[in-house]
Amino acid sequence: MMPDKYQEDYVIPGYFIDCNHRLRASSFFDIAQELAVRGSAQLGIPDPVLNARGLCWILLRNAIHFDRLPLMAEKVVLQTWHSGIHGPISTRDYRMIDKDGNAIINATSSWALMDLETRSIARPERINDLLSPDPQCPERTMDTDPAKIVFPDDCPKEDAGFHIVAWSDLDYNRHANNGKYPHWAMDCLPAEITTTQAVSDLSLNYIHEVRLGGKVELIRAQGPDGAWYVEGICNGTQSFVCKIVFGG
Repeated sequence: MMPDKYQEDYVIPGYFIDCNHRLRASSFFDIAQELAVRGSAQLGIPDPVLNARGLCWILLRNAIHFDRLPLMAEKVVLQTWHSGIHGPISTRDYRMIDKDGNAIINATSSWALMDLETRSIARPERINDLLSPDPQCPERTMDTDPAKIVFPDDCPKEDAGFHIVAWSDLDYNRHANNGKYPHWAMDCLPAEITTTQAVSDLSLNYIHEVRLGGKVELIRAQGPDGAWYVEGICNGTQSFVCKIVFGG
């Protein structure tokens, strides 16, 4: 019988730690990415199986809530599960649990299949024989699926530099890895905020893939809600938009 969740014990590694000895909020994207790979393998659809059909998963949206950021070398439990398919969208949830059984990080994500030849969205019916539209587990970590992020128009926008996609940014789908975007976003925020305040919520929408050599213009703004927004634009097209809330 298929387990209702993929679960593993995990020790927070030093290479994911910030200047305050805690997990970088942006590094949870790296952890979640690896969990998604292992969770998909548990369901019998590892990347090589999809690739053989000319398909791969692409991440569309992520929403993460941090009750607290774990310390370096802290022992935690990680969980993930396929939480259903709705139209062309597949959702996957994540949770990090501390030694006292408290869920300290909750996250959810929206995915779609991409046709590797056309680089366009593929219908999930192409893997109906591999993945049921029914959830592996009906439990959800968030009240809603990841929302569309709208960059606010009613506040000053600031040029926050640019990032040129290099070899170290690429994944095996030959575009910038989804885990790179939140690092770019955090890096272009004011240091007096990122080094002294903890992130409570971090959401990211992936709009358009960016490939090797692409120059991503970064624009930031603090919205009227107090959240920071960062968007990346490549060749005049929005590639991502990110919303970051600091909790103190």
